Amino acid sequence: MFETRYRKLNEQIAPGDALLEDTLAQMAQHRRPKRRLHRTVAICAAAALLIGCGTPALAANVPGIYEVLYTLSPATAQFFMPVNKSCEDNGVKMEVVSAFVKDDTAGVYLTMQDIAGDRFDGTLDLFDSYSLHYPVRSGQSGGCTAIEYDTETRTATFLIEISNMDGERFQSGKYTFSVRQLLTGRQDMDGILVAAGLPDVPLDPPTEEHSPSGGSYLSEPGFDMSSNYPFLVPQGTLWESEDGVFSLVAAGYRDGQLHLQYRTHKVYDNHAWFQLFAPDGEEIEPAYTISHLDHEAGLSYDEFVYDMAYEDLAGCMATGDLATSDTLIEGNWRVTFRLDAAQ
Repeated sequence: MFETRYRKLNEQIAPGDALLEDTLAQMAQHRRPKRRLHRTVAICAAAALLIGCGTPALAANVPGIYEVLYTLSPATAQFFMPVNKSCEDNGVKMEVVSAFVKDDTAGVYLTMQDIAGDRFDGTLDLFDSYSLHYPVRSGQSGGCTAIEYDTETRTATFLIEISNMDGERFQSGKYTFSVRQLLTGRQDMDGILVAAGLPDVPLDPPTEEHSPSGGSYLSEPGFDMSSNYPFLVPQGTLWESEDGVFSLVAAGYRDGQLHLQYRTHKVYDNHAWFQLFAPDGEEIEPAYTISHLDHEAGLSYDEFVYDMAYEDLAGCMATGDLATSDTLIEGNWRVTFRLDAAQ
């Protein structure tokens, strides 16, 4: 029987004494006075599984244990993970079709299949909830590309590419790829009219400082994202999308620049980009955009800032490209596979 052979093979797999001693020593060193009870319980559970589990390769597959081991020792966590190229959770099957590593970049082709219902469509997205674990850690940057969607089998194919930000080369070994959330039901609405003119923009409107959460075109000297920024004070609903997700809540002119502030309900990764057109129809690029979040209310405030003359505002037109989604699927999809680095 396959199960019997698999169990016997795993019983023969064990780390060297030095690796175990080193991991247990790291566990002891990582104890801190704060939250001592929770930390101690987690460490004791991990140690008990390491030492006492009859099938050690499965120990790291227990929810919560893998994360503890990976925090303490990536090499140990990956050592214990069994090789498994597909998994199922919450009615969704994830399978790694192929993978590669080259220098500081790893690529993973995978499929997500809805085996429980009809929740997927061609807009399925991994919601930036994926990660790649391997024996050596460093900061990572990644991107996800949707390759195709098969309506008959309800299967979506993706290519995920992850690079080490410090240029560290990927090595041969076990790699664990995981996904926590899926997003679907996306709708795109482009060119939605926000304003056909801006004749009543107040001069020097009141502002309030907030800690920025992000932005674009912020490479100009003088920008410090670690300092508070004077955002416009919301003035009410100046425009709102039909679904109520997006709204223009403030407009003002100061220091030779037009400021337009939009509010977005951030449920399910709703997002938008707003354009401004000059009286002659030419698009005006923002000098920069800057955002802050109201975490408690689930709102994002995005301020678009344009270099332009005040007398030109009355003839300008603003539009928005809006994107919403309606279904969030959560789960714990995790596969482990071996890769050999290109020579």
